[in-house]
Amino acid sequence: MEHLKCIKTHAFNYRCTIIAPDSADIGQLVKNHVNCYYRVTLKLSDLIDPAFIAAFIKNNTLIALSLGRRIDTDDVFAIDGHGTLILSVCKDTYESLGIVGTQAQVPLERGSRFVIKIDLRAACMVPEKKYYQRIKAGFDAVLNEGVEFLVGYYDAETGGSLNFDVPGATQCTPVVEEHTVVDALVPQLSELLTAKDKAAEDWIERAQDVFEWVGLATLGSSQVTSAVADSEVSEYSVSEPYTKASLRVVSVSGMPSPMAISAIAQRLTTQASTQDAACGTFLCVWGHEDAPVSWASSEHSYLTSGEHMFVQAYIPQSDRCAIFQACGPWDSHS
Repeated sequence: MEHLKCIKTHAFNYRCTIIAPDSADIGQLVKNHVNCYYRVTLKLSDLIDPAFIAAFIKNNTLIALSLGRRIDTDDVFAIDGHGTLILSVCKDTYESLGIVGTQAQVPLERGSRFVIKIDLRAACMVPEKKYYQRIKAGFDAVLNEGVEFLVGYYDAETGGSLNFDVPGATQCTPVVEEHTVVDALVPQLSELLTAKDKAAEDWIERAQDVFEWVGLATLGSSQVTSAVADSEVSEYSVSEPYTKASLRVVSVSGMPSPMAISAIAQRLTTQASTQDAACGTFLCVWGHEDAPVSWASSEHSYLTSGEHMFVQAYIPQSDRCAIFQACGPWDSHS
């Protein structure tokens, strides 16, 4: 299903928020699927060590992203959860490494960048092979300093957190926050799916209104409780048609995994299809701004922002949902 594909291909998440009718027990739902994650300093040569690949890459799911490195100016490194090591590097680093990659698709205003992808599960990634030896030599000569990483390590079948037993790794606990919004004005969603012409200007405007409302609701803005704008604060007001309802907003920050978010989404779809509440349920996920990819293999960079995020709106008494995706202009997914 398309909404699950959107989740499962978006690996580098830092925050997930759910907005649902206050009657839904979403707090416990989120806590049941919270993943611990790790901070650790590793050299790139550690990531291609045969023992590391056998222990953490071959059979389970490992997602890793370098910390404190900007995607537009620094060398950035990541492992995508499918065994691919991604290096997004500047021109000088690329030319010194001697490993074949491709020129980045972003404009050259800030200098050339190159992307190198290494399949750590490939048969050639063993010390006896020349390809491996070339990579190892490049890492040892050029990228030989320790890099701080955020790491999520998960069971490939269940998506549950696994112990990342590496020297110096510090386990981190995600932060879960909850609050209630009383008498919120919630946009009705059914017309987004029933409209015949989804390219019509009024349909696009309605979809944008819903997307903007979700952003304000995740921030806890009081503007979602009033249909009349305070012109001294903002021109925004909730557009009709809407439903008045009390909402529960639950957020988890850290490194929520695609598997955990997918499990939450499937539960929210079921709840929405059977709930009596008139208002919808919303799932919002934000990606790390300095990740080298956004969805799947879509190249990601930074212009005025490194935004890549999505919202899924689940329709009451229905098994369907509307999907909103947003990313910056320097993102090949856009």
